[in-house]
Amino acid sequence: MLAFSARLRIFFRQIDFMNDISTYPSGFSSRVSDFLKRVNYVRASSEEELEAIYRLRYDANLRERAIEPHPSERLRDRFDDTSNVHNFAIFIDDVLTSALRIHIATAHEPYSPALEAFRDLLEDQITAGGVVIDGNRFVANYPRARAFLHLPYITLRLGILAADHFGADIITASVRTEHVAFYQREYFATKMCEPRPYPTLVKPLSLISINIKRDRNDIIARHPFYESTSEERCKLFAQEQS
Repeated sequence: MLAFSARLRIFFRQIDFMNDISTYPSGFSSRVSDFLKRVNYVRASSEEELEAIYRLRYDANLRERAIEPHPSERLRDRFDDTSNVHNFAIFIDDVLTSALRIHIATAHEPYSPALEAFRDLLEDQITAGGVVIDGNRFVANYPRARAFLHLPYITLRLGILAADHFGADIITASVRTEHVAFYQREYFATKMCEPRPYPTLVKPLSLISINIKRDRNDIIARHPFYESTSEERCKLFAQEQS
């Protein structure tokens, strides 16, 4: 069985090839849009929902040898307790399949793992009044990741929704070197630095930055499934949830 990172490498190579010939498979965006009907984004708030995410994180990162084994078999850190955090569970056909943590970093709430690891690259943006969407802890259920080619798109879509909702200037992601090309081609991202130590992980990561204020329309023109309604965004990111 291929590990999720191996699946991502294959997926990213496929995307690299498709970009090289300046095309995507016929109907790709339509298929992803149809696939979204099977997807449920859940902003985790209950202890049960969060525990499921922590266990998924632990399993995914342990398989990748990005963390050391721990008796608790869960992966959480102090950034799960900040005032600007949003933890999302992504369900496909009612089964937890991936997860993503998002921090809305501002001068008022300058908290995120990217800000800690790459403060010299992001501090000016924050102190100038910018809004940074830091997407982190992207993990997936290994067996199900093999079945869903669209999973990276579906999961990372949350970052664009967050950017629209909070009027962000940039979206950041901390990624391995082999994943940088995907973000550059799909989101016009800029690689900000070579790999550095990253909080709680034993493997270094690079920072990539997406200028969502400048490139949003081009990203959505390429893949309309990144578009969203204010109703969907408010349901996911409103401070008070039912």
